[in-house]
Amino acid sequence: MRADRTAMGEAHDGRSHGAMVVHEWRQAWRPGLAALIGGSISYSLYAAVSSLFVEPLQAQFGWSRGQIALVHSFGLVTAFAAPVVGALTDRYGVRPVLSTGLVLTAIGYALLALMRGSLDYYYAAYFFFSLVGMSTTGITFTRILSGAFHHTRGTALAIGRSGLAVAGALVPMALFPVIGHYGTAGGYLLLGGLVLMLALPLVWFWVPAKAQERIGAAAAHGLADSWRVLLAQPKVRILTAAAVLNYVPVVSLMSQMKPLAVSKGLEASMAVAAVSTLGLAAAAGALLSGLLVDRFWAPAVAFVLNALPAVGCLFLLQDHVPPVMFYGAILLIGLGQGAEIDIVAFMIARYFGLRSYASIYGVSTLGIALGVAFGASMIGKGYDMFGNYNFALMAASASFALAACCYLAMGRYPERQPD
Repeated sequence: MRADRTAMGEAHDGRSHGAMVVHEWRQAWRPGLAALIGGSISYSLYAAVSSLFVEPLQAQFGWSRGQIALVHSFGLVTAFAAPVVGALTDRYGVRPVLSTGLVLTAIGYALLALMRGSLDYYYAAYFFFSLVGMSTTGITFTRILSGAFHHTRGTALAIGRSGLAVAGALVPMALFPVIGHYGTAGGYLLLGGLVLMLALPLVWFWVPAKAQERIGAAAAHGLADSWRVLLAQPKVRILTAAAVLNYVPVVSLMSQMKPLAVSKGLEASMAVAAVSTLGLAAAAGALLSGLLVDRFWAPAVAFVLNALPAVGCLFLLQDHVPPVMFYGAILLIGLGQGAEIDIVAFMIARYFGLRSYASIYGVSTLGIALGVAFGASMIGKGYDMFGNYNFALMAASASFALAACCYLAMGRYPERQPD
């Protein structure tokens, strides 16, 4: 552990964590802002604003909500693009892969804007959009932050994650009137314009080429490992399992949060507020986890931030949950959601280095996407079968608890920082 202690001593060099954050942002503010802003307005943003298009699409084309929502099942196929994106990023660098993805994502928005009422066209355009959009997610944007920041990497990842939460709160305010005045085409063009006119220039000019990246010397040691080699490593499998077990219960509960709250005795207005509370708690969880993993052993931080939502789910098993207890449980669950992305990204870099970073992240993204597709559908079926959400809540609690144990199973950090 001597090398690890030496690295930690060099990291702080007598300065406070806050001073180190300021120092590293002064050194890497260009790629940091590119990742923060670009990641906040690219493909991942659409999940936060997609509901604004549902009723306008119904009014324009006469489609049912079920027909519109069917596109979300495409993730079962497009998720398999994640490991491919990761491998390409590790091989060729972030900038070419991400820049190409941003251009294609903007084209995807343009294709959606050109819809004229054909449901088949909508499905084809959305499939293309979701497929190419995979290259503008955390696979690439967290790779920028992980490469640009070293001593305060956890905090940088948390700042990047919070940017998406802020965009999810602010962009709908501009998008809603645009859709009202120009229809869904105007809304899609606005989102595509943000990608093309803002995210793309930032990435192109401020993200270093592969030869200039901090890992340039390490890259000379060889290409990223293949998926077969990576998955043969027990700790890669453990971390992937932890990410899936952490993220799937949160997304599944989010998909039914309003009816779940109503079923537990909350009024409709308070149920809607619970959804917002979950989002705020997730943002807080992201910032908290980022600050903590820079100071403490990341598996221990992850254990606590998964044990809390495991307990929170159990608080909701009563038939009538007092509002204060319900909101308290939601805060605990939200902390678990906010912690997942940052902690997994941090632990990939800390345990495995940056040479195969995007490949490992892509594998975990694939597992999460498949798990979410299963969990989000089963929570509704569970309610139909039992007439309540208690079985789903117990399953979610168990999933969080297993995730906590998986994180601990990662063991000590490597004595030497991997390449």
